[in-house]
Amino acid sequence: MSSKVVVGAFAAIGLAVMGLFRLVAPGQGADSLYLAVGAMGAAAILAGIAINRPAHRTPWYLMAAGQTCWLAGDALYDPAATSPARADIAYLVAYPLLAAGIASLVRHRRAATDPGTLIDSAIVTLGAGLISWVFVADPILDDTSRTVASRAVAVAYPAGDILLLGLLVALITASRARSVAAYLITAATVALVVADTIYASVTTEYGTNLDLLWLLAYLLWGLAALHPSMARLTEAPHHREPSITSRRLLSLCAAALVAPTLVLLQLTHNTHVDTWVVVTGASLLSLLVIVRLARNLEELRATRMHRDELQAQLFREASRDPPTGVANSPAMHQLIGAALRRGQREGTSVTVLLLDLDHVETINQRYGHLVGDQVIRIVADRLRAAAPDAEHVGRLAGDLFVVCTDSSRPEHESASLATHLMQAIDLPIALGGTTATLAASIGAAVSMDGGTDADELLQQAQVALRRAKAAGTGTFEIFGDALRQELIDRRDVEIALTEALDAGMLEVHYQPIVAVQSDIVDGYEARLHWNRPGHGWQDSTEFLAIAAMSDLICRIDLWAVATAAAHLAEWTRRDPTEFGDLTVSVTISGRTLGKVDLPDLVADILEQSGVAPHRLTIGVTEMALVDVPEATIQMTALRDRGIFVSVNEFGTGHTSIGQLRHLPADVIKIDSSLVSSDDPGSYDLLALLVNAAHGCGLLAVADGVPDADRLAELRELHYDSALGLHSSTSDPAESGVTVLRSAARGPHLRVVPDLPEE
Repeated sequence: MSSKVVVGAFAAIGLAVMGLFRLVAPGQGADSLYLAVGAMGAAAILAGIAINRPAHRTPWYLMAAGQTCWLAGDALYDPAATSPARADIAYLVAYPLLAAGIASLVRHRRAATDPGTLIDSAIVTLGAGLISWVFVADPILDDTSRTVASRAVAVAYPAGDILLLGLLVALITASRARSVAAYLITAATVALVVADTIYASVTTEYGTNLDLLWLLAYLLWGLAALHPSMARLTEAPHHREPSITSRRLLSLCAAALVAPTLVLLQLTHNTHVDTWVVVTGASLLSLLVIVRLARNLEELRATRMHRDELQAQLFREASRDPPTGVANSPAMHQLIGAALRRGQREGTSVTVLLLDLDHVETINQRYGHLVGDQVIRIVADRLRAAAPDAEHVGRLAGDLFVVCTDSSRPEHESASLATHLMQAIDLPIALGGTTATLAASIGAAVSMDGGTDADELLQQAQVALRRAKAAGTGTFEIFGDALRQELIDRRDVEIALTEALDAGMLEVHYQPIVAVQSDIVDGYEARLHWNRPGHGWQDSTEFLAIAAMSDLICRIDLWAVATAAAHLAEWTRRDPTEFGDLTVSVTISGRTLGKVDLPDLVADILEQSGVAPHRLTIGVTEMALVDVPEATIQMTALRDRGIFVSVNEFGTGHTSIGQLRHLPADVIKIDSSLVSSDDPGSYDLLALLVNAAHGCGLLAVADGVPDADRLAELRELHYDSALGLHSSTSDPAESGVTVLRSAARGPHLRVVPDLPEE
């Protein structure tokens, strides 16, 4: 039989017996029905323990014992007996038993005592006690017609009721104690207290309706034990509720207003109120309210401290570079900014050193990226040990580290620190039975008075680092007047380039990509040119590197993609026979590749131009695969939209051949330095690369073919396409494809007849 059926059957039978009790005349039959309901209540508690098997049974056994004492009192009750009678003893013993049962429930509902709940219970109990004293206990004590013992017994009943109410408040406010069983116990206690209060207040014979309240208390207590939720009342909650809720606050306010309300009744309705009792009660209530407020303030303080600790922990975790444990890029910007502000206040200098590691890619290719990551961690540990302040060591990206110091350190001491750091990096690193050595190029920038910002100081250090790397491995360069002029020139280029982009002064020229075996143009590669006022035409290699140092490169890259797509659409419209199947390739920077919405932006450009996605190839440099963590994700997203992806400058040592099978690309474009190389073994290397590409399902394109002889070699190696022998043009539909003069002799790709020599 299900628990719902048991609960329903008990409620139906109990209500039926109560109905019969209401209908029969007072006498022996009514008394038997009364005792039957009481016996049902006590038996239901025992049955509920057996059926629902609570984890802790003692509270329910105590309540069953209390119900049994009530039942005994009902059996012993004699209206003619003088107080105190035998029934009074049984009744009064029931109250502490029931109170112990509810108190045990409260204890099990809380793993640790909650002072706030105890104080709240005391406040509500004291408020209810004042009301009971004024309207129930005080009139009984003032009744001199009764004996002292009789009055003591009579007062004990409302005292027991107040005790039950106080514990009931503690149960209700216990965390997650709001269950059906808890509500039934609450209703049973309220029915008992109301019946006792009315009985103690009336001076005439009470009616049958009052008996119904006592019977209802029996029935509700039995239903509480039979309901399945009774088992959860003895379990500690998993979640803690707020210590102050709107319902609890309303109860506390009502209790606190009891004393002034009683005084108001005395003044307006001439109600007899014992002033000293009210004053004492009001004083105790005030003290309890103050203690409760103090407790709330303590909880707020503890909560705030816990919140601050969590925020500090989250900040520490968010500001750390996971692989190395040093500060990440955003955190280093904050640390450098804080150091500069201190420098302004205290007159100290701030030095930033950027360290770019060499030979890490060689280790990655030889031992794998797991070993490479281990090397990066070892370097980070060495820098923390060697730096004056370990908290000012960070990793910006890949193998680029930064060290910041903010003491009074002139430039020659910065050079000494750089030498010390390079020596720490130069120490051999053990790698699985062998050793490897690293080196670093360092660029430094110094702010003598803190009169700059973090971005500018890092920018200066980057300029110095580029100069150091250009000078060779293991070189240190500090940002000085010459580099400052270089930075000024770079800013001038950025400003002029921005203006040129806004004014439409950039042009896209197209280098033909020609099939090696068929002498047919496959497509065109877009290359930017800039007719800079006062400087003449500039190739993209002269200005894109500067643009790539800021988000300006993203604007330029997306403009180039949109322009190339629009041009391809226009050529196709003018001559669908020649251009209908051709493609256009646009190379973008690593910074642009890292834009989260790049795939959507490119897809929107294609939709606006009307060019099919497979006719656009997005080229990314091999270095971008290293510098951009989400590179493969972005490349995969582009390919999912039908756009071709090419890895350019392949073979420069950043990506191993073994990675080709996992590369989300369609084409690899072999770097021109390899294609044009005359070093011994260059032919074998080109053969290795094309075979690896074809083995992984990729097309192989040779960039920067220097002459017809090398083209013939590429044909023998079965390369797919090549570029470099043909001149670029701004409009292939008008000017066609011409062969460069440097490759005009001997066999060469012929797409259009040779132009006559000038």
